[in-house]
Amino acid sequence: MNISDFFEIVSKQNKSLGLMPEEDELSNQITYGFCSCIDEEISQYDVAIIGIADGVNAVGNEGVDKAVSEIRKHLACLRKTSRELRVIDLGNIKGKTLNDRFFALREVSKKLLEYQVVGLVLGGGQDYILPIAQSNVELADEVALSLVDSRLDFAVSESDYSSKSVLSQLKSNIGKSIFELNVIGVQKYLVGTSQEDQMNELYWDMVRLGEVRNDNIQQVEPLLRDADLVGFDVGAIQESYMPYYSNINVNGFTGYEACQIAWYAGMSDNLKFFCLQEFNPDFDDKEKGAGLSAQIVWHLLEGISQKIIDVPNIDSESYKIFIVHLHNFSEDIRFYTNRVNDRWWIEVPWKEDVRVLACSKLDYELTQGGNMPDKWWRFFQKGLQI
Repeated sequence: MNISDFFEIVSKQNKSLGLMPEEDELSNQITYGFCSCIDEEISQYDVAIIGIADGVNAVGNEGVDKAVSEIRKHLACLRKTSRELRVIDLGNIKGKTLNDRFFALREVSKKLLEYQVVGLVLGGGQDYILPIAQSNVELADEVALSLVDSRLDFAVSESDYSSKSVLSQLKSNIGKSIFELNVIGVQKYLVGTSQEDQMNELYWDMVRLGEVRNDNIQQVEPLLRDADLVGFDVGAIQESYMPYYSNINVNGFTGYEACQIAWYAGMSDNLKFFCLQEFNPDFDDKEKGAGLSAQIVWHLLEGISQKIIDVPNIDSESYKIFIVHLHNFSEDIRFYTNRVNDRWWIEVPWKEDVRVLACSKLDYELTQGGNMPDKWWRFFQKGLQI
């Protein structure tokens, strides 16, 4: 089966907002549709847009099926990326049933992984994260995820298989293959004690909104740097910036912070998929949410266009190693930093070996002060359970 069989093709967005000369608009940087040699064609691109025009599993928020067309309309009118970036819009995933669409997305995701093309998934509910994560596991045996969300989407009942139970779905389907998972922007008053306990039991990381707001927004970058898949629930954004189907987003990220998060995600050389989900145009009277969604996507693309390969290498003059000894602890903690961009990494124990994972300079400074880094301790404990 040709991969094009999984898509309903969309045409170029011709409506301009008149913000700039049309030749400068992003629509002229995006290829729409297919040629006859689809596999060869996809391999020539850096980013592939995938639309999800489905809201059947987004209980109470079914209008997310219209999101992708609204986001496309606003995205096309923004300026081209600062550096060359080859983008193709594959169209909307099709299928008669939810299982058909999940199967199609899994197959498409595997093809994008094979050709090292970043998948940009727009629209639908968060349940569509599962088939993408499964494709990563099928090809690489493990997956690292970062989810931007105001709450922890564990099922509140055994029969809950909606987009609001994505963490339960990930746990039950590929839990043992999830190397790392963090949820960024959590508002604790929206989270039950049992849900927080599940995160701790799985050694997944819950990052509260207050830890990464305002001047601390830069702390998001290392949380995203190792992620294969980043999922962004727009309900994590304040209602004044992003209309939402419920009233839970009185607090949240600002529009600026949401764009900054997307830019950080794009800058990561590990990113394979970015999903922007749960936006519902039915509640978007003045198209403010569609406009912000498009700007989030633009910042992601801008980040991808500027990313560099950045892996600690002690033989390179660009990197420096720091070794911190903690009293009453038998092992030293090793940190690496890039002298040029001030990115940091920490060496963590993993099974019978070690892994080098992204961290912040703050982690290093806290360790110097005698505190065990949370990430080190979490992976040490997780490794003992495997």
